Amino acid sequence: MPKDRYLQAVRGAAIAAVVLIHCLPQCDASVVLRPLLNWAVAAFLFLSGLLTTEARIARGGVLGRRIRRTLPPYVVWSLAYALLLQGSSVLGALKALLTAGAAAQMYFIAVYLQLTLLTPLLYRLLKWRPLIAYAITPLSLAVYEALTVAGIALPILGRLFPMWLIFYVVGLDWERWHSRLQGKLGVASIALGMSLATQLILGFAWLRFGDYNMATTQLKLSSVATSLCVIAVIMLLPTSGKRRLSESFLADVGDASFGIYLCHMFVLVVVRKALAFFALPSVAGTALLWLVTLILSFAFCALVRKGAPRRVAELLGIS
Repeated sequence: MPKDRYLQAVRGAAIAAVVLIHCLPQCDASVVLRPLLNWAVAAFLFLSGLLTTEARIARGGVLGRRIRRTLPPYVVWSLAYALLLQGSSVLGALKALLTAGAAAQMYFIAVYLQLTLLTPLLYRLLKWRPLIAYAITPLSLAVYEALTVAGIALPILGRLFPMWLIFYVVGLDWERWHSRLQGKLGVASIALGMSLATQLILGFAWLRFGDYNMATTQLKLSSVATSLCVIAVIMLLPTSGKRRLSESFLADVGDASFGIYLCHMFVLVVVRKALAFFALPSVAGTALLWLVTLILSFAFCALVRKGAPRRVAELLGIS
């Protein structure tokens, strides 16, 4: 199936947002910026669901191919991050591999694999009990936020599928949502503005409460609402806007998004050390860190794709 250049451009924008998130310092300015970036992982999961059809699942082979494409790079990069960046022992590296804790971004791959395995069940759930499929994430996040307020920390929850399920389910169920939302770009845009404002206000409320993680996280109800509104706006854009984005460099970045996602934390460490030699203002330093990390990660993927043996590229997730 040929790739949709517009959807690849969406992936390109999403990976750029992910890299920027990991470049941001811990400060009030980041609390302001994060509502504009927190949709990225949600978009990746939505697109995965969107590009899944029940007919293809019924024919067989699709889920196996996705796992074979995703699991080996997850193992390779997790072990590399744990052993080379964290300095873990072999036992510690295996623990990081099993818990998706080798690097800040690896949780997404674990969640994606969980959702891939659950896809046939999710289709059945959408037919017979759709309310359950849609309620799992809001209820999980409500409990998570309540526990956090109570001072009970459960950080590993973000690596489990219930916290992210709704985005994948909306992708699987997009045909129905599209018929309901068609022609309502204005309404979706207003909802997006309201959800952004709400996320920003609650972000500073969490900051005042003393929890920077909850102030900025993608895993709170206001963040989920914003991400769903972003998805609606992305999918309801007029054809002219989609065409312009599909013709932009973002689509090329999107083609390399999986590889960039996997490698950019290594690149980030190197670039951050290199830029430490320069006395750059905070804003300029963060912007340069982001741009250089994104460009070098893209360049690394391009070099591997062109110069490495196919099997090596596949193992690195850059085929």
